[in-house]
Amino acid sequence: MFRKEISNNKMQRSAQKLPRELRPLNKLIGTWNVTLKWSEETHKLVGGPKEVEAEAKISPMKEEGGFLHYQMGPAHWIIGGDESSKEFIVLYSDDRLISRVYRMSFARGVWKIWRDAPKFHQRFEGLVKSNGRRIDARWEKSEDGKIWVHDFDMTFVRSD
Repeated sequence: MFRKEISNNKMQRSAQKLPRELRPLNKLIGTWNVTLKWSEETHKLVGGPKEVEAEAKISPMKEEGGFLHYQMGPAHWIIGGDESSKEFIVLYSDDRLISRVYRMSFARGVWKIWRDAPKFHQRFEGLVKSNGRRIDARWEKSEDGKIWVHDFDMTFVRSD
């Protein structure tokens, strides 16, 4: 019980340090154990193990101002908000020298990320469960933005 109170106090302090537009994302801040499971179709393309374990960290970027940094392996996501909107912008990059811009929302325990790009549309939806300790999510992709294909599932379990 005492540890839970300390953890809750720590999260409340983090929320107070965040700019107002990022405070809804406070539930995402922390360290997560992530399991990624490729769909059959994607696994045929990428090869290797069908299931991958990783650690993800989501934290405020204090030096850069009002942004969050989400890192999982070689992938980096910079998340920012606009004080006039409930939508977020996400900049993505990884070791393949890929750079993408996504839109994002987080409301009522539903985390959504999407991009509409020619020939490679993507969308993510995660559901926060177990009092914020677990997120069940899935990524989908589409060439035309109309016919969607399951890409992979992700399960986030809070480790801090």
